[in-house]
Amino acid sequence: MQPITPSVRAVQVPQPLHEVQGWLLWRFEPFIGEAKPRKVPYWVDGTRRHGEQGSPMDRARLSTFFAAREAAARMGYDGVGFAPLADFGYTFLDFDNCVDPAGNMPAEIGGIVSRTYAEFSPSGKGIRAALKGDLGNHKSPTTMDDYGFETFSSSGFVTFTGNILPVCDVLGHQDTIADVDEATRTLCDRRFGARTNNTFDPDDFMAGREPRLGLTVTKMQDLLAVLDPSMGREPWLRIGFALHHETDGDDTGFELWDEWSSDGDTYPSTEALRHQWDSFKGGTGKQLTTMRSVIKMAKEAGYREPDNREVVLAKAEVLLAELPSKSVGRFGPVPIYDLTLAPPMEWLIKGVLPKAELGVLFGASGSGKTFVALDLAFSIARGKAWRERRTTRGRVVIIAAEGAGGIGKRGEAYARYHDFDLRGVDLHVIPAAPNFLDNDEISEVMAEINNIGPIDVVVIDTFAQVTPGANENTSEDMGRALANLKLLHGATGAMNLVVAHAGKDLSKGVRGWSGLKAAADVQIEVVRHENGEREIILEKMKDGEDGIRWPFRLEVVDVGIDNDGDIITSCVAVPAELQTKVEEERLGLKRRGRVENHVLEIMTLFGEQSIVGAVELIDRAVAALQAPEDGKRDTRRQSVTRAIQALSKEKDGPLRLEGGKIIFYE
Repeated sequence: MQPITPSVRAVQVPQPLHEVQGWLLWRFEPFIGEAKPRKVPYWVDGTRRHGEQGSPMDRARLSTFFAAREAAARMGYDGVGFAPLADFGYTFLDFDNCVDPAGNMPAEIGGIVSRTYAEFSPSGKGIRAALKGDLGNHKSPTTMDDYGFETFSSSGFVTFTGNILPVCDVLGHQDTIADVDEATRTLCDRRFGARTNNTFDPDDFMAGREPRLGLTVTKMQDLLAVLDPSMGREPWLRIGFALHHETDGDDTGFELWDEWSSDGDTYPSTEALRHQWDSFKGGTGKQLTTMRSVIKMAKEAGYREPDNREVVLAKAEVLLAELPSKSVGRFGPVPIYDLTLAPPMEWLIKGVLPKAELGVLFGASGSGKTFVALDLAFSIARGKAWRERRTTRGRVVIIAAEGAGGIGKRGEAYARYHDFDLRGVDLHVIPAAPNFLDNDEISEVMAEINNIGPIDVVVIDTFAQVTPGANENTSEDMGRALANLKLLHGATGAMNLVVAHAGKDLSKGVRGWSGLKAAADVQIEVVRHENGEREIILEKMKDGEDGIRWPFRLEVVDVGIDNDGDIITSCVAVPAELQTKVEEERLGLKRRGRVENHVLEIMTLFGEQSIVGAVELIDRAVAALQAPEDGKRDTRRQSVTRAIQALSKEKDGPLRLEGGKIIFYE
């Protein structure tokens, strides 16, 4: 049988699944060291699926079938998939390598798929079937003697091809999803056996790639010292697996495990431990045990971080004795006059992007930040002035971790608008999302970038996509990512321009850990005002002028025609003039919160220098805000009231409260 590769728009799925908000997109992506590409899931907005599956964020970005199918076709993805969650009430069976060249399948599979919707997998060698009920999330891989078998009930995702099995087509099961029956349960019992509680997400691209913590041997010895080696076999094995992962399976980790285990009552022998050690293997889709688990176990056993005050002081005394008189080391104080002799700052784009280590460009969803980043990148790659500011020509690499499928179209639109040939432009794209928390992947990125020669700028779009699974509000995860950004700069000499998302409160700037802004040499915000106008704002410049603003608009450009004869378009960020510049400066939209800006816009409806009753203003402002979802508390009136109070307290602000009246100033 030939592999089946249907057009995405031709895919049909059972009617009961049409309106379930559990659909996403997927595409094949290669991974280093793996012969077969993985099927990587994306939400319909082009963002790779990450974080906790079934969380409010995840559910909000999953879609209905027709919306996902259209997005996949439009954006060039390989297909659509369904992400089962526990409350959906469906289980999907995935049989791998079960169809022979003649189209035959094992009888036990035939009995199951003849009563419900079933289709061929993308390869044509497997079968997917849908059932109502919960069979859990399990996997039994393909062996020499048996086909592979997985069940998905509350995690992962299942691809849909729409290539229904002939038997299901003949029996009219196109829209039938049958209940789980005894034959299916019997098959699960036979294939999964005692492992039926070992659930995991087989399509989590981070599973099997959990980052190492970089612990020293001394640190690992300290952690093991508080743990009892006579503990049960399961936690003892977990510690061995964690050491194996942290030390990449070398003898350092084995010796630590062997030495610690030898004090236990059930210590077998060094030879027996070696055999067990060699059996520790990571697997695709299987979550690895890391030293985080050992740290947690040690803390529960009373481990506390040592007080190193005396060690630090003693080392300082030794270093002081070793320093020659009046020498200057790495942290040695120097006269301030000497610093005035340093050469002036070098610029990529004068007054906008310095030749520095780290820049951050951020904005809310839909603000146009990716188009602005591309505009800056092309200006540098072509050596063309940006907003009439001198630009130094340089080589640029863009890590298109979010929306990689559309960057070619955006580049084509940019070239057409500015009338130049893309061939020969020194701008390169990495159409993948390396994990900046993984040392191995950072090393690969450094090697690949250096392989094409000297680089001046690396644009990373977006920071969230290269830090999968990280807690963006903590210094632990973000600090590791920033450390790897520093390594990337050191290895390539390039400035890293990180594209990031704005927080929910736009007045507080970039989303997540505050250390990101503190580390940046320059920070640029891309703003889309509520009236639709857009600005680029130089929010921070470590050694230069900030607060500069450049209005822009997104110009739509035709870049081709698709297979259906429809015009393909993209956008380009181009200079513009703000139509309401005076009003925006008066209202101070940039520095205020969303509700405060909303109140000021409502106030303008009453005319300039107005006097309005407080109740009337509150009523109108509340009515113009979106009502909460059913069952959720309505806090609009409280939010509007707080916004009015905050505005009235601003020095020389636009509002003043007097006896139940609000006075609005020009």
